Amino acid sequence: MKIAIITDSIEKGPTSVGKYTENLVRNLLEINIDKKVDIILIHGERRNIDIYKKAREIMIPFFKKRKQSFFPIRVLVFLLTSLWNIKRNFEIIKFYKKEDADVLHIPHLGRPAPPIAYLVFDFDNTSLIVTNHGMANLALPPRLCWGKFFTVSRIIYYIEYLKWKYLFRTRFKIMITVSHSEKKNIVKSLGISPEKIKVIYHGADYKNCKSKRNREAGKILYQNYGINFPFIFHLSAYQPKKNVENIIKAFAIAKKKYNKILKKKKLIIGGKQPNRLKRLAKDLGIEDDVIFVGFIPEEELPLFYSVAEAFVFPSFHESFGMPILEAMACGCPVITSNVFSMPEVAGKTAILVDPYNPEKIANAIYKVVSDKKLRRKLTKWGIERAKKFTWKRCAKEHLKCYVEGDI
Repeated sequence: MKIAIITDSIEKGPTSVGKYTENLVRNLLEINIDKKVDIILIHGERRNIDIYKKAREIMIPFFKKRKQSFFPIRVLVFLLTSLWNIKRNFEIIKFYKKEDADVLHIPHLGRPAPPIAYLVFDFDNTSLIVTNHGMANLALPPRLCWGKFFTVSRIIYYIEYLKWKYLFRTRFKIMITVSHSEKKNIVKSLGISPEKIKVIYHGADYKNCKSKRNREAGKILYQNYGINFPFIFHLSAYQPKKNVENIIKAFAIAKKKYNKILKKKKLIIGGKQPNRLKRLAKDLGIEDDVIFVGFIPEEELPLFYSVAEAFVFPSFHESFGMPILEAMACGCPVITSNVFSMPEVAGKTAILVDPYNPEKIANAIYKVVSDKKLRRKLTKWGIERAKKFTWKRCAKEHLKCYVEGDI
């Protein structure tokens, strides 16, 4: 049996989709010891990653976009990229037909729909499997996806929504998505039959985090970041839906309302954030208590999770919420939202809050920070919860979809 997987997302940087693709492939290769399945990895950029040495690697270059701020240039780059990718996807289809492969898996979809090129290819005798990682734009009002301004992204994602709804609703054999919450969202918004959608959870990284929850982690944080104080932690690449503004407002409320307990505590925010968040912290009088550390390398994230007194992640929407499990795997108590997939992933091992209410978030921060017994319970429960989400299980369920071809 031949399975072709497009692994472009691994080349796009440290994103959750790239992490999913790499961990999926790595574990597929591990469970495919007898080589009964021929795994072919199709991607566009040469990378020194060991998985490409363990499988068949096919290079079909993609158009490398450069960020542009000027509106007409961005539109032009988008059009050129689209034309190039149409040509590239025809090359992928040509290779796929020549190889007579049994399955083609596109694992990086969601807001982007499958490429138009796949409309002209008849997949009846084979299996097109797609992973839809979630479409927050279908679940939230526009201001919580793109902010107050009308952006190019908003236009592009509306086009992608139309492609899903009217062109690709029946053009795949199986759609994989990452939570039952997101499955409901897709069925309701796109009209896709629930019988065609399979829910497969992500795995949890940082299996060895527990051993890092010691003084050594604190020493490294001090050496690398100058952090030698107790802190609450948040991590996200900024999007309005990540709700960072309410986290800062909640921390300001907590500092004022529970000053005796939180006087020496600081809020550390990882990931690239806009300058207006720094201005917000200043306006709230807590600029010295909110530390923006920018991008954190993947190998250093366990240090933050292991030392933090709590991980605060009250997003307005998550299709899965991988950081929740990663924090739990490291023994970090989690505060997250009571909406969409977050209760599904966290179960009863996190403090769930209304993400629209900074006062509730503030109270949850105080509750976790002030109660050592609660922190110990959340740490223990979280570690056990994270163990239930493994990349090996994820890969086995994918392989079942590939081989059996049904849900």
